Amino acid sequence: MSGGEKVTAIQEVRLACRQFAMLYFQFCKTLVEAFGEEGALPLAQKTIFRLSLDRTDRIRQKAEEAGLAPTVDNFARLNDLPFAAWQEWTPEMGGLRCPYAETWGQYYEDHPWFKKFASLYCDVIDTTNIENFSRTTSHRITANLIWGDPACEREYFESDAVKNGVFTYGCRGEPAAGGGEP
Repeated sequence: MSGGEKVTAIQEVRLACRQFAMLYFQFCKTLVEAFGEEGALPLAQKTIFRLSLDRTDRIRQKAEEAGLAPTVDNFARLNDLPFAAWQEWTPEMGGLRCPYAETWGQYYEDHPWFKKFASLYCDVIDTTNIENFSRTTSHRITANLIWGDPACEREYFESDAVKNGVFTYGCRGEPAAGGGEP
């Protein structure tokens, strides 16, 4: 693939990510219109939690089938996101490294409430992803493009709660935030 073809492919993947980011914004906007911010936040959290479980159950199964331990490194190896949209991006391509943050930031001025929902997405999805995949490790975001930081950074740490099946945003098979089954 030539350099120009690679840039075009990355831009196309970022367009698909933009569609997902727009869908998440519209989903949150609909919830806020129907239930107010306070009522919408736990529903969005519950949905993101369920999305993460769905994704990482599949990734964990893939790891098991490949004989790989469910570690942070192996999660990065097997992750189902199109990493080219993040890893192969360069400042010359314009925008932010994260296609979600780039899209979501365009909503903040007219919908300041959404900044909380955008941050919630990152925190719930990233934390639950590693908790459900590893079943030993949790995660904390220490810097985020959404917060205005120059990059996203995180730290991972062993967690007794996770080892006991208690995740930061809910438990497998038990009611998640907002009630109901995850």
